[in-house]
Amino acid sequence: MAEYPIHDSKYFDVREFVDEATWKTLGIRAQWLVDPKIVRVVDLLREKTGVPGYINTWHLSKTPFHIRFKSSGYRRRKDTTGAEYSQHRFGRATDYKAPGFTPAMLLHVINSSAAEFEAAGLTRMEDIKFTPTWLHMDCAPKIKGVNPESGFYIFAPK
Repeated sequence: MAEYPIHDSKYFDVREFVDEATWKTLGIRAQWLVDPKIVRVVDLLREKTGVPGYINTWHLSKTPFHIRFKSSGYRRRKDTTGAEYSQHRFGRATDYKAPGFTPAMLLHVINSSAAEFEAAGLTRMEDIKFTPTWLHMDCAPKIKGVNPESGFYIFAPK
């Protein structure tokens, strides 16, 4: 159980979705900046893989990674990571990492339960050839004529 659960998550903490400065400013209220759909999506992926997943790790004393992630969830305006209009800036995206799983393996898990992930709110993922160690997932609103009728919109970074 997370120390500061976000949107009734079974596994994740508010701090995993925001950077340290946002946490210091807002504390538990930082969850106002995170769309509940993306939390449902990562909870579902955590359940399907059976292993802990990670978004931001700046607040952890130990992680399975050699670096600390600080910009893998909500990105405030001052953060220079990624695109200006990325779904991260709207609190609707995560760059998800799971020990023992490659992005291709995570994508397979999602595609194997696509209807459940769509029902949770997942709409888009970044093409995994651009994300060597993480899977970008987001809950951007669907746009008629852009998003497929069913399934997920896979995009390349710009």
